[in-house]
Amino acid sequence: MTDPTWLTRSSADVPRDDAWLGPRERAVLAGLRIGKRREDWRLGRWTAKAAVAARLGAEPTRIEILAAPDGAPEAWLDGVPAPVSVSLSHRAGRAVAAVAVAPAVVGCDLELVEPRSPAFVREWLTPREQALVAQRTGTERDRLANLLWSAREAAAKVRREGLRLDVRGAEVVLGAAGDGEWEPFSVRWDDGAPATTGWVRADRGWVMTIAGEPAPGRPLRLSASA
Repeated sequence: MTDPTWLTRSSADVPRDDAWLGPRERAVLAGLRIGKRREDWRLGRWTAKAAVAARLGAEPTRIEILAAPDGAPEAWLDGVPAPVSVSLSHRAGRAVAAVAVAPAVVGCDLELVEPRSPAFVREWLTPREQALVAQRTGTERDRLANLLWSAREAAAKVRREGLRLDVRGAEVVLGAAGDGEWEPFSVRWDDGAPATTGWVRADRGWVMTIAGEPAPGRPLRLSASA
């Protein structure tokens, strides 16, 4: 299976104890003093560990998710780097993790479908995208604005830069309709880098995006007991 896979979890799924964390993960958690930051970090790690474990057919306790020097999450299996790329995102008590088999690279993002101000649209979206948003009203406007933002975030993670990369000049191009669950998109970069392609899914008040390099196939949902 070469297509990217994904898994979503909520804060209610995360165990109260920390027995599922590896030694290096516990050291990171010990340095997080703000309660909300600790909660979000634990949710992201729980989701990513479950996704990687399901992809590799391993127990989650054998997996550690640690930050690389550039800040991107990396998976470790039994103390050595795992042969996968992993990306995670969390928002408002929900998290998503995406996994691809190396050397492919994956990036994901999760956003609530919530109002985005006119100032946000002007600041972050291109004139063409602004015109598309202006054609929509209500929930459809909110969904599109968040989709265009989420696609940028997922694609920037594929470049292992995240929001250190100025994404204001990037432009999201939506593809033809997909299978009703996942719709294709591409992100064109104004710095001359090759376009990044991916998929977007609308899910009951949420927008989820998964991008990859090389161009990923339609994401497949993982089945995990964790």
